[in-house]
Amino acid sequence: MEPWIKCYNGPVPYEHLSSRHKTLVKMNYVLITSEILSHLSDLFILRALIVMVVWTCSYRDVRSYYETDVVVRWFLGECKSKSEIHRRAKKFRKELKTAFKEYAKELEDKLSKFADYLPSSALFGKVWKLWCVDSFLLEVPFGKRNKETLKKKFELELRLGRYKEAVSMLYRYMKCKMRRRFKGEFTKKRGRSYFGFKVFNLMSPTMIIHEIQVELANFPDNKVGFSHSGYKVVDRGFVGMSSTWLIGFPSFRRYVEFFGIFLKRYWRPYAVDKEMVELFVYVIALIYNSSIYASVLSRVPESQLAH
Repeated sequence: MEPWIKCYNGPVPYEHLSSRHKTLVKMNYVLITSEILSHLSDLFILRALIVMVVWTCSYRDVRSYYETDVVVRWFLGECKSKSEIHRRAKKFRKELKTAFKEYAKELEDKLSKFADYLPSSALFGKVWKLWCVDSFLLEVPFGKRNKETLKKKFELELRLGRYKEAVSMLYRYMKCKMRRRFKGEFTKKRGRSYFGFKVFNLMSPTMIIHEIQVELANFPDNKVGFSHSGYKVVDRGFVGMSSTWLIGFPSFRRYVEFFGIFLKRYWRPYAVDKEMVELFVYVIALIYNSSIYASVLSRVPESQLAH
């Protein structure tokens, strides 16, 4: 029997739960058994953010699910107002970013004991200090022509020395009242325009995400900076980044792309600026890492788990 089922004491039998509810059960097991996550200062906010990600819903909806869904109520334990969840989430961002890195190391240590049960495509123990780096685009609504566009046109006219046109743009900028809600940027990939953000991830051979960097969509791939030493397995967009190899492990590459699929599955425009987008990407990556860990545990014999 999977260990998270033994720890489940919810109001609905486990076999009758939906896939989303089962995800909450697994995340509850991870939160209470992890040395890193269990000591976070505001564990309720992390639980609320997990509900938001799993249900791809808003702050307000968290309270609605708490009132109408018994499993969500069991998972949260308590509930706060939309405004308080949002306010506490802003303060929680830096703490989660630090805890995420430590949690990844904790998972690596646990998985090292179950190396025989990792997926056959994993390169665990075969390559020393090897990391895979890739980027994924996150789209947000780009809205209409607005104050930001007029400001950029004003700056362009100044650079070109067309001062009469610059004065006209400045006047239009001062009279304009429309602002872009989401603070993303435009980029083009394979002939299509995107507006939003770009997520860079650093993945180990065990398919565990160790580090994340969120930038605007027009950020160049080869400017990303990850502090981990060793070779970075990358694609051609990252050529010029320090200590890189072009991708040479197709099976490894598939798992990196799987994280991109996982990210887009649970993504919605949760936040309007880069800092808060980063918070939700870390929560999604936390659920991803926990899912990888849980999938390995499900293959380990119960007798070995006892040790």
